[in-house]
Amino acid sequence: MLSFLGLIGCSIESGKEAPNQGAVQQTREGQIVANLTHRGIKDDARFTETSMVALYFYKKTDYSLSCTSAPDRKKCEDLLIFKNEKIDSLGFTNEPGYFGYSADFNSYRPMIIADQGFNYPTVKPSDPPGFSDPDVWQCYLNTFTGSPNYGKYECGVNSHPIRYFNKDLTTYTLQVYATDGRGYASSYILDYNLFNSLNHPIKDGDRYYAYFAVHFNALKSATDSENRFDFNASTWKRPIEPDLVSPRIEINVKMLPEGHYDRAGSVYDIPDFSTWYDPFAACRAAQTVPANSVYISEVMWMGSEDLSGAGASDDEFVEIYNSNSFDVSLSGWKILGAGSGSTALTLPTCAVIPAGGVYTVGKRTDKAFTQFDFVSSNINLANGGESSFGLQSSTGSYSHTILNCTSPAWDNKGINGSTNAPKRSMRLSAIATHSTDCASGWATTSVDDTNFTAAAANVHSDYLAATDTLTEGTVATPGFAGP
Repeated sequence: MLSFLGLIGCSIESGKEAPNQGAVQQTREGQIVANLTHRGIKDDARFTETSMVALYFYKKTDYSLSCTSAPDRKKCEDLLIFKNEKIDSLGFTNEPGYFGYSADFNSYRPMIIADQGFNYPTVKPSDPPGFSDPDVWQCYLNTFTGSPNYGKYECGVNSHPIRYFNKDLTTYTLQVYATDGRGYASSYILDYNLFNSLNHPIKDGDRYYAYFAVHFNALKSATDSENRFDFNASTWKRPIEPDLVSPRIEINVKMLPEGHYDRAGSVYDIPDFSTWYDPFAACRAAQTVPANSVYISEVMWMGSEDLSGAGASDDEFVEIYNSNSFDVSLSGWKILGAGSGSTALTLPTCAVIPAGGVYTVGKRTDKAFTQFDFVSSNINLANGGESSFGLQSSTGSYSHTILNCTSPAWDNKGINGSTNAPKRSMRLSAIATHSTDCASGWATTSVDDTNFTAAAANVHSDYLAATDTLTEGTVATPGFAGP
C-alpha cells in the first residue's frame, strides 16, 4: 500500500502560504508519489476538463558539450531534455493507470474486464445498472483490422480509466510509472507498473531530473468517456512538448532501508506554480504570414522503389517552401491529409522553415532518402489522391489548401513506377509560383531538372535513378528549393 504524505505545512507570514506546491515522496515501498496542491491551478482559466499535469522523470545526463557556453546551463539542460530526451518514468493527474500506449497502436485500447460470454454487439449497448460513473463501465468500438471483434463493441469494467481534469480537487496524487525503452508508459500492470519495474530497474543512488509539466489540451472531450485518449496531443509523443513546466527537482533515489537507523526514501518540495514556465515560449510567437506565401512544393505520394523492383511505399515525403524573406515558425502546423486515413499530420514544436528555404517531412531516412527535417512514421499519403490536402497553422489563422487531387489521382503528376521503371515525385512547375489545384502548376520530377544531380544529394545512391524511363530507382529532389 502507498503511504500518503501529508502536505508540507504552511509558513504563516502575513497570512501567506509556504512557497511550494506540495511534495514528491519516495515511499517506504520504493515507489515515487507526488501530492500536488491545487493552489494557483484552480484559478487558472487555461485549465479545462481536457487538461492534465504530468510528472516526468529523466535519468540525469551530462549535457556539458551542448551547454558549456550557455549563460544559464540549467535552463539549457532543461530545454535539451524536453526537445531530445525520452522519458524514464512518468505519472498523471488523470489516473490513467494501465493504458498500454504504443506508437504502433492506432487507437486507445483500455484494459477492461468484460463479462464472460459477452456477445460483442455491433450497436453500442446502454450502460448496465449500478455504473453511474461512465468512466468505470466502458464500451469501445474495436477498430483493429483482422481482430475477430472488428467493428463490434467490447464492453466491461475499466478499473483505471482516464478521467477529466477536476479543478475542484484540493490535491492531485500522481504515482510514477515505469516506461518502456522508447519512453512510453509501461504496459506492465499492478506491481510491475511502478517506478522500479521489471523493464525499468532502479538502483540505489540513481539521480533523476523530475519536472511537473502541464498539457492544457491533452485529452478529448470529457463527454467522450470511452476514448479520452487523444493521439494528436503532444503529451503522447516524443519529445514531450508541454505548455508549462516546473523548475527541475533533482531526485536522489534511496532504496528501502537496510537497517532500523536508515531513513526510507526522500521528500522534495514541489516548486511553486507561479514559477512554472513555457519551455517553448520562443517557438510560440504569433506571426503574420501573408496568404499563399508558405505552401507545399513537392510530394512523393507513392514512395520510392529499390533496385529489385520491390515497392517501398513507406518512403513518402512532403516538401514545404517558404517564399517569404523571413523565417517562419511551423510549430504545431498541420499538413492536412498527410496522416493515416487522411488525418492531419502535426509538425513538431519549434519547427522553423528558413526564408526562401524548404522544410521536408518524410517517413524514414534508412532507405531511399538520407535526410529530412522531420521524420514521422505517421505520414501516409493515399495513392488515389487526398481530397483535403494542404497546410494549416496551429491557430488556423493561415491555411493553404490544394484541391482536385483525387480525380484523376494527383492529376497524374508523379509516376508510380514498377519493375524497370522509376518512381518520380510531383513538384511545382516553378517553386516561386504556388498552386491550389493539383490540375495546374505541377510537373513530374525529371532527371533533366536543373541541378537534379546536386539536388539528389539526399537520395541514397543505391536508389537514385539515372534516367526517367527504363531503369528502376527514385527521381525526387527533397530539400532542393527549386527549380
